[in-house]
Amino acid sequence: PTVSNVAGIITMTSIGARVVVAASNAARKMGQALDGLGQSMEVCKYTEKLVPSTRFVAVDGVAPTVSESAAFVAPSANMIGDVSLGKNSSVWYGATVRGDVNKVSIGENSSIGDRAVVHVAKIQGDFPTIIGNNVTVGPGAIIHAATLKDSCVVGASAQVLDGAVVESNSVVSPGSVVTPGTTVKTGEIWAGTPAKAVGKLTEEEVASILESADSTAG
Repeated sequence: PTVSNVAGIITMTSIGARVVVAASNAARKMGQALDGLGQSMEVCKYTEKLVPSTRFVAVDGVAPTVSESAAFVAPSANMIGDVSLGKNSSVWYGATVRGDVNKVSIGENSSIGDRAVVHVAKIQGDFPTIIGNNVTVGPGAIIHAATLKDSCVVGASAQVLDGAVVESNSVVSPGSVVTPGTTVKTGEIWAGTPAKAVGKLTEEEVASILESADSTAG
């Protein structure tokens, strides 16, 4: 990918999130309608109470903390251990955020995409995972014991590994692998396996990072 692809990457992430929300809302409404129809046809009335499958699991007595103003935590998401989720941030369907041997901190107006995995490390280095404000983590991405500073984008299925830092106003392209200890510099777009700098972001592309955060977080 080149710099000219950045808007497309960010737009695809944003559109993907909106499509998932629209599809899930439609499926939920259809399910409710079918459930109502089924109940109306029953001889013996029965109402099933569904228990949300979101799992907030404590580890060593430490449970996840979610801001009362958090935008959304999907029913199929998993939040485990020492995890904090900030105001207007979201964790989408099938995502796992696991702070079992260290902490995970997610700031404000950030989103963890569908099926993404956020984890930590301690055995081979004391690496929590710190995710700042206005950060978009794409579907299927892996953030392992890394730091994502404010206003950055990690594309779908990308990996950011132990001790790596993604600085503000930068983009990691979909499918890229940011190797341990690497720093993605401010204003750059990185791509490849291992990921390397492939260009600079324009002012318009930097602005689109905040637009992506606003559209995917809540």
